[in-house]
Amino acid sequence: MESLSDQKPFDWKKYSDIAVRRRWYLLGPFFGVGILAFAVALLWPPVYRSEAMIQVEEQKVPQKYVTPNVVSDIDSRLQSMTQQILSRTRLESLIKQFNLYSKKRSRTTMDDLVDQMRQDIAIQVAPGAARDDQTTSFRISFSAENPLLAQQINNELTSMFIEKSLESRAQESLSTTNFLQSQLEQAHKDLEKQEEELRQYKMRYLGELPEQEQSNLQILNSLQVQLQSITDSIGRAEQQKIYLQSLRSEYRVMEQSSADAPQGGETYAGGGSEGSIGELKRQLAELEAKYTPQHPDVLRVKEEIAKWESLHKSATDTTNGKEGTPTTAGADTPNQPALAEVESRLKAVDVEIANDKAQAEKVRKQITDLQTHLSLTPVREQQLSEVTRNYQNSREYYQSLLQKSLESELATNLEKRQEGEQFRIIDPPSLPDKPFKPNRPLILLGGWALGLCLGVCAAGLREFQDGSIRNEKEIREQTVLPILVRIPILLTVRGRKSKRMRWLIEIAVIAIFTLVSIAVAIYTHRLS
Repeated sequence: MESLSDQKPFDWKKYSDIAVRRRWYLLGPFFGVGILAFAVALLWPPVYRSEAMIQVEEQKVPQKYVTPNVVSDIDSRLQSMTQQILSRTRLESLIKQFNLYSKKRSRTTMDDLVDQMRQDIAIQVAPGAARDDQTTSFRISFSAENPLLAQQINNELTSMFIEKSLESRAQESLSTTNFLQSQLEQAHKDLEKQEEELRQYKMRYLGELPEQEQSNLQILNSLQVQLQSITDSIGRAEQQKIYLQSLRSEYRVMEQSSADAPQGGETYAGGGSEGSIGELKRQLAELEAKYTPQHPDVLRVKEEIAKWESLHKSATDTTNGKEGTPTTAGADTPNQPALAEVESRLKAVDVEIANDKAQAEKVRKQITDLQTHLSLTPVREQQLSEVTRNYQNSREYYQSLLQKSLESELATNLEKRQEGEQFRIIDPPSLPDKPFKPNRPLILLGGWALGLCLGVCAAGLREFQDGSIRNEKEIREQTVLPILVRIPILLTVRGRKSKRMRWLIEIAVIAIFTLVSIAVAIYTHRLS
């Protein structure tokens, strides 16, 4: 490789000579393409753009009081509305209403015109108009050859977006409310079904349910106490029966003795009762030594002694009333009334014992049933927990849907009153005073740049094709022969004049083209 010191310096004079020598190859394309670009920029029909800015306003009522039921974000909703507004039906209606693209209708189809209008409509999010990754404002623009027409069309598009936003939110909110209400009705039916199943289960297993366990235990204790009381009553009745049976036996013995005695003999009732009364008095003395006078056993023995004494007195009175009267075989014995009363009381005691036994059997059956119910309570508790769980789930689901339905209905009313999220025009559609395109200065600069590039390429190509040797340096580069003499170009007077005239003409032409280019640039700047 050659070092930096061995590299040849850039020969500016060589390239300047080429530029001067090939000046028309450079200037011709430069001025020609520049003028052509000016013609294109001048003949290109102007296009005006009308712009409007729309802001997304939040609902007027705070969300902690009314929760919105439209959950779609503004970006997706804006995209959906854009697709609906830019549909073929709507755009075709606008084209016919405002007579758009009248020059193109004769040579193109309506579908092409609709596609052209879609290209002329621009919807973009405003720079810096985002909050929490949500769009808060966006721009709508429309381009047309007439500024007033562009403003009118943009005004229609803006109105469509605002109306579509209100309509779409109200429709989505109403659809959400209707869906929740339908689900609420179904949940209410399921809840009624679960309530009926729970009621039927409780009716089917009444007395075996877990919540009745304590009451069943209390009833069981009460029945056991009642059974014990009935048992004690039966015991007392059995003792009284034994007592009455012994009394009846004594009376029958007395009656038999009276019947077997000889006529004229005297028999006194109650003769054999002293032992029984003595026995009862002995029991009373023992009981009074242990218990108070109000004790049931003391009262019972006193009552029996009183009955014995009453019967004995009755028998004694009967005997004394008929003292000295002989007892015949066919006559009534003096103990028959007392015996009848004993028989009657004995029957009553039998009936009482029978009733108490029946009552005791009934209580035992109730106790058995309660014990069966208590033994089945754990099973019923497990079954009831499943039924109750289904009921609670249905009830909670119904309550949740009811709350959501009420909130959704409130949000729907808010949307109907247009107090929810909505679009508001910040900047109305503008009336453009300058065309949006074409960019005439850019076209003109692009033409000059293209012309300069073409001129450089043409001059370089011409120079490459020219093999002439023009100076001593080129001779030394082409051959190793020494230069002996140099002969200058000799011009006649006429030749010098012709050369001077040619230079003047070229300078004048260049000046004219330069002035034209400056004038074109100024005019283009004013048009833009």
